[in-house]
Amino acid sequence: MRPILLIIFILFIGRSEAQTTEIPDRIKSAFAGTWVYKTKFQTNTVVIWFEPGKEYASFKDIGSGEAPPRTFRAQLKGKVLFIPAKQGLNDELEMEVVKGKLNLRVKPIIWDEKGNIVKTGTVETRIFKRTTKEK
Repeated sequence: MRPILLIIFILFIGRSEAQTTEIPDRIKSAFAGTWVYKTKFQTNTVVIWFEPGKEYASFKDIGSGEAPPRTFRAQLKGKVLFIPAKQGLNDELEMEVVKGKLNLRVKPIIWDEKGNIVKTGTVETRIFKRTTKEK
């Protein structure tokens, strides 16, 4: 009976450690900060930050300032931050830092009335430049 309890305890400890994986500092320093994308008529701003001990990045889409900002949780997938699409809230987003610039890729999603994905659009990429680096 005791060996079974020991095995269960070891499995429980291993699982709990795997669930608290913190994002590496090199990823945090690459993404953290305020990023802007400028066009002739407007500026789009996003802010990315990391809270200690969390497994996700916080991503605030300030936009051009015409609408209220929205904050999302971005998960790390390799070297890319990913925000899945949610009906009525956002399209699918991927972010990657390449040569010091934030490549933000958006895939538009079309939903039916039951909440099923009907169609995915073409990926649109915007290149953001960092204006401030968070610590």
